[in-house]
Amino acid sequence: MWHIGAVSILLLDVDGTLVDSLPGIRAGFLHTLDEMGWDHPSEEFINRIAGPPMEITLQNVGMSPEQAREGLAIYLDYTARGGWADAQAFPGMLELVREWKATGLTVATATSKGEGFARKILDREGFLPFIDFLGAAEEDGPRRSKTAVIDHVLASNGWEDQTSDILMVGDRSHDIEGAAHFGIDTTAVTWGYGTPDEWAEARFTAHTPKELEGIVNDWLHVRHSTRG
Repeated sequence: MWHIGAVSILLLDVDGTLVDSLPGIRAGFLHTLDEMGWDHPSEEFINRIAGPPMEITLQNVGMSPEQAREGLAIYLDYTARGGWADAQAFPGMLELVREWKATGLTVATATSKGEGFARKILDREGFLPFIDFLGAAEEDGPRRSKTAVIDHVLASNGWEDQTSDILMVGDRSHDIEGAAHFGIDTTAVTWGYGTPDEWAEARFTAHTPKELEGIVNDWLHVRHSTRG
């Protein structure tokens, strides 16, 4: 690992990148549909629901914005009553985040998961001590999209003019597109919930945590060489 002097920042997605949260998200989604009397979509659709804000997913099954807001309330209630706990760290990711912090990297999250639920999961799975800033969506507020979350992270830390010092790590197209809005490069990880077409939008692609470690090392090396 590189030991660095200049500030370098990793912006990490949570669902599908650090933790496998699909089981809980899936159960909450289906519970919401059942409560509202909606048919279940295909398993192919369900397997892609982790990542985007739930109200967007509900609109994608045909709900109006008003119905989706009603559904979001049902989903958040289910999650608060224990659905959040049905998640676990992907093998190797806690160790990698720990190494990044030991190296001197600044580590922040940028997740569309609600802040309270993200904090609970990351705390239980052991990530929280190695995260400098917990960037997340609001459960009940306007900060819901990935772009809004990243904007919140940048503004809260005064990083608006340091986007060349930031590398986003995520698994879905909204991670890549949200980061690109601010001129931030992304590494797509393939153990999450995205597709090859989504990963193709990223600058880098990692198939294993070990490969991700190498990509981050190379990124640091290029930055070090450029500034040296």
